[in-house]
Amino acid sequence: MGTHAQRRVRPWWPLAVVLLVLAAVATVVAVQVRASAAEQRREAAAQAQAEADASAAAQAEADRIAAAQEAEQARQAAVADGALALSWATANKVAQTDLADADELLGQTDGQVDDDSTRDAVTAAVETLTAALGVTEPDQQHVAAASAATAALRQAIADLDAAHQSWLDARAAEQAAAAAAAARSSYSGDCGGAGSYETSTPSATTLYTSVPTDDGDGSNGNLPRSAMTALGWCVDSAGHAQWLRSDAAAAMVRLNAAFRAQFGENIAIDLSYRSYADQVRARELYGGLAAQPGTSNHGWGTAIDTWEWAAYDFGTPRYEWLVQHGPDYGWYCPAATESGNPEYWHFEYRG
Repeated sequence: MGTHAQRRVRPWWPLAVVLLVLAAVATVVAVQVRASAAEQRREAAAQAQAEADASAAAQAEADRIAAAQEAEQARQAAVADGALALSWATANKVAQTDLADADELLGQTDGQVDDDSTRDAVTAAVETLTAALGVTEPDQQHVAAASAATAALRQAIADLDAAHQSWLDARAAEQAAAAAAAARSSYSGDCGGAGSYETSTPSATTLYTSVPTDDGDGSNGNLPRSAMTALGWCVDSAGHAQWLRSDAAAAMVRLNAAFRAQFGENIAIDLSYRSYADQVRARELYGGLAAQPGTSNHGWGTAIDTWEWAAYDFGTPRYEWLVQHGPDYGWYCPAATESGNPEYWHFEYRG
């Protein structure tokens, strides 16, 4: 055959090889594409899962915070409710005490004040406070209102108590004046008798018998009137009755009865009880001659001073009789046994 014929029978296998190579390359590329796509899908899925986990964690934290806030709000509400309950209970307890005091004072002062306006004020304050306490679901405003009403009632009680005390003081003054008048009518002259009386000459340094008060605390110079008795003779130059502790007064009354049987007159008493304030004044006027305030027998209501008249001086019949017979009734004269003591006029009750 010729050349032309040889060309037509050229082998086909090179083309096949090329085709096989191309097919293999295409296969590899396809596999790589699929692998890349799968990786992308895995990454997308992982990212989505991470985002979902983060969202779930954020939601869980938000739920935890919300629950904590709700619990704190509940705690604070419980604390506020407890504080309110305690405040209301305290306001009620205080108010009930003042309401009881008001009721007692209104009973005590019926007809014993000069002006009923103070009693009316207490009654009105009681009504206001009772109304303030009559709520079933109190809040802080109700607590404040009850406290204010309690304070108003307390002031009204204080005003009524002061008005009552003023009334009592006026009655006591009237009784003291009546007692003084009755005492004056029981003997001739201011004190003593015809054989002993001397006119008194009060001055800026004159001391007077003190009048005990109802509210004395029982200390020296602060004895309550309830523990004392006014003698029925010898008011001082200021018109004050002579006051002694009741047991000392009873003994003095018996001693005076014996003295009257002997001399036909009462013991001439110038001074008896002395308040703490008056003892301070005595100390200022007479220095060491007067006892230290808080230590005087006069402050205990257990001492008297006779008038410093010649009829009671050392060696006189009246002085000697009192020195001799006074102890039979518990009354002693310190000057009778203390050398150099000039106070012939001073006698003390020792029981």
